[in-house]
Amino acid sequence: MTENNRLLMVQPYSQFVEKAVALGFRVWSIWDRTLQPASYLEQVEKHSEEMLYVDFSDEQALRSLVRETALARDVAYVLHLGEEATMVPVAEEAQALGLAVNPPEAIHRLNDKAALRALLAERGLSPVRTALAATPQETTAVLAGFGYPAVVKPTRLQGSTAVRLVQDAAELADWQAETERFGYTGQVLVEEYLDGPEYSVETLSDGGRHQIVGITAKQKTPAPAFVETGHVFPAPLPAGDAAAVGELVAAVLDAAGYRFGPAHTELILTQDGPRIVESQARLGGDRIPALIRIATGFDIEGAIFEQLAGRTVTAAPAERVGAISFFQFPPGPVTRVDGLEQLSALPHVHEVKFPFAVGGVLPHTRHSASRHGSVIVEGRDAAEAERLATEAKALLRVETGSELLNAVTTPARQPMVPERTLLLIGHQTEPVRIAKQLGLNVILIQHKDKFEAEQAELADVTFVADYTDWAVLEPLARAAYTIWNFTAALSLTEPGLEPAGRINDLFGLGGTGYEPARLLRDKLAMRRHLAAVGAPTVAAEPLTDRESITAFGTAHGWPIVVKPTDLTAGFGIFKVSGPDQVEAVWQRIDAVRRGGMDRGSTLYTVAEFLMEQYIDGPEYSIESFSFEGRHVVVGITEKLVHEESFAELGHAQPARLTPDGEQAIVDAVAAFLDAVGVKDGPGHTELRVSSRGPLIIEGHNRLGGDHIPELTLAAYGVDMTRYSLGWPFRLVEPLAERPKPLAAGCVRGVVSRPGQIAEIGGVDELRAHPGVLAFDLAARPGSVIRPMQDNWDRLGLLAVTAPDTDAAVRLCEELIDTVLKVRMEGETR
Repeated sequence: MTENNRLLMVQPYSQFVEKAVALGFRVWSIWDRTLQPASYLEQVEKHSEEMLYVDFSDEQALRSLVRETALARDVAYVLHLGEEATMVPVAEEAQALGLAVNPPEAIHRLNDKAALRALLAERGLSPVRTALAATPQETTAVLAGFGYPAVVKPTRLQGSTAVRLVQDAAELADWQAETERFGYTGQVLVEEYLDGPEYSVETLSDGGRHQIVGITAKQKTPAPAFVETGHVFPAPLPAGDAAAVGELVAAVLDAAGYRFGPAHTELILTQDGPRIVESQARLGGDRIPALIRIATGFDIEGAIFEQLAGRTVTAAPAERVGAISFFQFPPGPVTRVDGLEQLSALPHVHEVKFPFAVGGVLPHTRHSASRHGSVIVEGRDAAEAERLATEAKALLRVETGSELLNAVTTPARQPMVPERTLLLIGHQTEPVRIAKQLGLNVILIQHKDKFEAEQAELADVTFVADYTDWAVLEPLARAAYTIWNFTAALSLTEPGLEPAGRINDLFGLGGTGYEPARLLRDKLAMRRHLAAVGAPTVAAEPLTDRESITAFGTAHGWPIVVKPTDLTAGFGIFKVSGPDQVEAVWQRIDAVRRGGMDRGSTLYTVAEFLMEQYIDGPEYSIESFSFEGRHVVVGITEKLVHEESFAELGHAQPARLTPDGEQAIVDAVAAFLDAVGVKDGPGHTELRVSSRGPLIIEGHNRLGGDHIPELTLAAYGVDMTRYSLGWPFRLVEPLAERPKPLAAGCVRGVVSRPGQIAEIGGVDELRAHPGVLAFDLAARPGSVIRPMQDNWDRLGLLAVTAPDTDAAVRLCEELIDTVLKVRMEGETR
C-alpha cells in the first residue's frame, strides 16, 4: 500500500508485532502497563522500535500520544487490533492525520452493540427484538406483551450469571426465584430467542472488499444457560447455508463502511436464515486463528500485514479440521491432577492449557472467563476432530474437594453461649480480636481471598466460603444457627452488608435488615426511595446508552455525575460538564464495564450505572451510631475531594463549621437514616452542603474507611468498632448525646506525579513521629503511578492527631511535604 514501512500499533499483541517485523515493517507500540504482565510486555518491546506507555482509560492522554508519536515517527498507518474499548478514539486521531485504515464511524458501528442493532434495523438486516424490565419481578409484565420463548439477562450480574432461556411462565417463576437467591433486584434485558446453531465468521477486508476466511461452529452449554464450550473450524455447513452466512456478513460490513482488516461476526442460523448476534473489528478469540492455521495453513494474523504491504492474500481451502474444546470439572479446590503429560504428547494435540495445580481452586463455569482450560486438536473432518477432542479431554483427570467451604475450628475458649454468640461476615482480623475481648463467641464466615490464619486462631469457628453468593451463604447460615443459635449477625465490610441483612431477616435477629442495606448499596434505588418518601434528593436515572447521558444533562442541567449503582471508593465515577464530554465519558464507561473492578477488593463487581444531578458545595462525611432508632452523630469530617475524579484526598475531624451549619448536617443525617430504615448500628453518610442545603451523596451502614475510625477515636474518644460489635449484645452504654471533641485528627492521601517510582524515603521516620496514628504505603519502588482516577490511585494514607483541626491539617501536610520523599524515574535526588 505504501513504501513507508513504519507502523504505529496500539495495544498490539506480541505475535502481531513479530509478524509485522518479519514482513519488513518497523513498529512503534503503545500499551497500558496495567493490562498485561511485565513479562508479556517485554516480548512486545523486544520486537518494537520503541515501547510507549499510557493509561488507556485517560482518553485525552492516549489521543495525544497517538498523535505526537505518529507525527514524530512519520508512520504510514496507525493500527489498533486489540480490545474494542479504545479503538474509536485511536481511529479518530488516525483519521485526522490521514493515517487511518478504517473510518472511525465504521469501527463504532461494529463494536457498539446498540449502534449495530440500529444499523441492522435500518438496513433490514436481521433485527432482533429487545425490551427492558426494571426488576426480575416486572419481567412477568414485560413478557406478557413480548412473548415466549425469550432470553432473560440480568444487567447487573457479570458474565452469563442467571442468563436463561425461559419457555413459559413456570420457567420464568423458577428463574425469578434464582435471582432472589442471588439477591438481585436490578434491571433485566429481555431478548427474542434465536433458535438454531451458532457460528462465528472470520473476515479480512481490503479496500472495502470482504474476504470470508471461514466459518466456525460454536459449541455451547445447552439451554437455558449459554457458555461456549468449544469451536470447530471449518464449520460443517451445507454450501447454501455457508453462502447465505457469508453474504449477510459482507452486507453488514458494507453497511458499516468497514474498509480494512479483520472482523469477527457472530450469528445464529435460524429457520428464517442467519441472524446477527454481534460483530467486532478484530480477530476472534478462543484461539480461532490457531484453528484456521491448522485447517488451512493460512495465517490470518500475518495476512493483515501482507495486505498492509500491498500484497493480495487469499485464504487457502481447508484440508483438515481444527477444534478447541474447554475442560469442565467439578468446581472446588484441586486435590489431584493426572494425565497432563500423556495428553500433551498425543500427535493430534496441538495445544493444552490447564492453568491449575494442586491447591488451586476451580471456579463454577458460569461464563467464558471461568472455564477451566482447553485442548486444541486436529482431525480429518469435523466429526473426527470432535471425537479426538473428547477422547483427549478424558485423559486429564482432576479431583476436587468441596468448593463451597472449608471449616476451621479451634478449641472453644469458653462455652458457646447463644446470647453471647456473634456471626461475623467478612471481617479483617482486628474486629475479631475486639469481639473476643468483649467476651463474645465468634463464628466467622470469611471469603477465601481475605482469609488470614490469625482469624481462625481468634474465632471460635471459621468458615471459608463465598459469602457474596446467597446460594452458598443461606444453607451455611442455617446450619450455624441450628448448631449455635447465634444472637446477632453483622458485617462492617461493604460486600458483607447485604448478606448480613438477609441473615438478620431470615432469623428475626433485629439489627439492620436486607432492605435498608440494599437501599444504601444500590445508589439508584436509594435516590428513587428518597424521592418516593419526599426526602431531599436530586434527580437520578439509569444510564442506558450514550444518548441517555445527553438527554439527562439537557433535562436537568450540566454538570452531571455518572457512577456505578453499587460500588465504593470512588471507582468508575465520572463528572460530565457538558455535551462535548459525553463521548469521552461513554468510552471510559465502556472500558469499566469490559474490564470490571481492576483494583482494590476482588469482591466488588461492576454493575449498572446511574446518572444524577451534580451537587455543589463543600463535602463532609458523618460518623453516626443508631440506638433503637435514635441516631447520634459522633463526628463530622471535612473531606478534600478531587473535583473531577471525586477521589478522596483528605479528611479532617472535627469539621470546622458554624453551630448552625453543624446542626443542619446533624438534622439531615438523622432524617436520611430514618428515611432508609436504619435503626441500629454504625452509619457513614456522605453529603455536600449545597446551595439547596445539605444533600446526601450516599450512605453506608458501616464505619468509614481511610482511617476515619481512628480519627473519631482520637477526636472524640469513641471506639466505633467496639460499639458496633458490643451494641447488639448491649455490652456498651448508648450515647446520650453528641460527644464533645477532645482533640482532632487529619488524614491525607499520598499522591504523586504519573510515572514510575524510583525511590521512597522517610517511611520509618514518619511512622516514629509521636503525632502519627497510622501510615499506609501501597506503592513501592518500581510501581507505576497513573493519573488520579479514584481512591486506589493514591500511594498511601497518613493519619495524624493534634490538639485542634487546624494543627492536625498543618501537621499532616508538613510531614508529607518535608519527611516523605518520593523520587520518580528520570528525576534527580
